Amino acid sequence: MIICWYTPVGKVIDHSVIAVSLERMSNTTSQPESHDGDAQQQSQQNQQPYAQQYPPPQGQPYPPYMQQYPQQYQQYPQSPYPAQPQPYPPINPEQARRRAQRKTVGRLAGLILAYQAIFTGASLVAGLIMGVIATIQRVAGENLSQTPSPETFRRIEQDLAQTSLQWVGVMSIISVVVGFLFILLMRHRSILTRAFWLGDAGNPSNSAAPQHARMRPAWFAVFVALIIGIQGVLQLIQIAFAALGVPLVSPTSDSIDEAAITVSMWLYIGLIGPIVEEVVFRGVLMRELKPIGKNFAIITSSFMFALFHDDVVQGVFAFGCGLVFAFVAMEYSLIWSIALHIFNNAILGGVLSEFAASFGDAGNLVYGVTLMIVGIVGLIVVLVKYGWGLREYARVNRSAPGTYWNWTSGLFLTFAILNGMAALGSFTIAMTTA
Repeated sequence: MIICWYTPVGKVIDHSVIAVSLERMSNTTSQPESHDGDAQQQSQQNQQPYAQQYPPPQGQPYPPYMQQYPQQYQQYPQSPYPAQPQPYPPINPEQARRRAQRKTVGRLAGLILAYQAIFTGASLVAGLIMGVIATIQRVAGENLSQTPSPETFRRIEQDLAQTSLQWVGVMSIISVVVGFLFILLMRHRSILTRAFWLGDAGNPSNSAAPQHARMRPAWFAVFVALIIGIQGVLQLIQIAFAALGVPLVSPTSDSIDEAAITVSMWLYIGLIGPIVEEVVFRGVLMRELKPIGKNFAIITSSFMFALFHDDVVQGVFAFGCGLVFAFVAMEYSLIWSIALHIFNNAILGGVLSEFAASFGDAGNLVYGVTLMIVGIVGLIVVLVKYGWGLREYARVNRSAPGTYWNWTSGLFLTFAILNGMAALGSFTIAMTTA
């Protein structure tokens, strides 16, 4: 008979099942050794097949996993490690620095050379176009029904030469504007910034931050005195050579004197030319050379500015003035170097010179002698009073040894040789025809 009852959770328990379980437990407890022996024997029987099969004979796969892959796997042929590449030779930091500086100088010399080529090309094209127009107008006004006489040709040639002098200012403005547009295209990110024109003002609260000096009227007068002094020294040199029977002729100055009677030439000499030259040589060239060294940037930009004029006499004056302009642009701002350049061209070389010329040869002589005396005296006073400061500035900002070897860059040498040959050629021609 089966007795059943309900557990508290509602499940039915079968007492016959409980009884059978208790009987099995008693048998297991009363015969422990027999049970352990059976388990050990069963374990040996289970392990015997694997003991016979592992490890398998050489050349046979491992059962049972490899039975489904009967093919024999070949060992991957081992090859020696490839030879390690030789390490790069150690880089000399000094050589790397000089190489980078030389590339910088060459790149900037190429930029100035391209600017000069575009400037000259635009001037030639403008002159050719205006010459053709003037020739057509002049020939159209002549009665050429008969064969023109040599006198007619000479008259036409003289008229064309006079017309070209009147249009020199226009051609110069066109060429310099085209050149400026080229520089603006190449350096617009730098030119179209406040720092380019007014300088890096720095942080006034940080004394270590670089700040440009503030221009004062007294300092501007000192720089004007330096320019007049340079011009006075040059005039003294010309007088000395003339006394020896070898007058130094400047083709550029002679052509400017002949063509400066027009408004367009006045605008070119006194306003547009100085602005563009300062932007190119002090704003772009000197500014990008500044990381190499202040002295190097000032001297290199002034030297290239002198060569750019293609005139020996004018180039010497341009180099001296270029040093002053570069110092002002470096320590004050580009605006002040432009103002100084305009003052030199428009006032000293324009208004005062024309006012003296209105009195004839006597006026020119008085003006020249006065300018020479005032300039030399002013130069001596400035050098005596501020010469120690200039020497200290040159000492503090001196360039590293070997910096001027950067002038051996190919493009810099090309610029120097081409412009030097042009200057010597024009000077030789002017001296032989004087």
